[in-house]
Amino acid sequence: MNLSREEQETIITFNEADKTAEVYTHNGRLKKQLNELDIEREEVTKISSDQYGFETFTIPKSWIKIRAKRILSEEQKELLRKRAKSNLHAKVME
Repeated sequence: MNLSREEQETIITFNEADKTAEVYTHNGRLKKQLNELDIEREEVTKISSDQYGFETFTIPKSWIKIRAKRILSEEQKELLRKRAKSNLHAKVME
């Protein structure tokens, strides 16, 4: 049985008392990253997986971040474009 894209969820749960969070995911990139961290770092533990493709991990709650994309004015965007072109030109000249 294959799950639809809508059914392939990522759910992060934690409470205020514990220092860890539980990550339930079908996302391939996230599963790969968490499996690598499970091998490298003792803070990550793989709990379970199943035939539908989900995997569940525990991670430190402090690793959970919300990062909003920076809002730039048109002037800031233009300055960054010029800086990027200048850096690219400098690398080509090396």
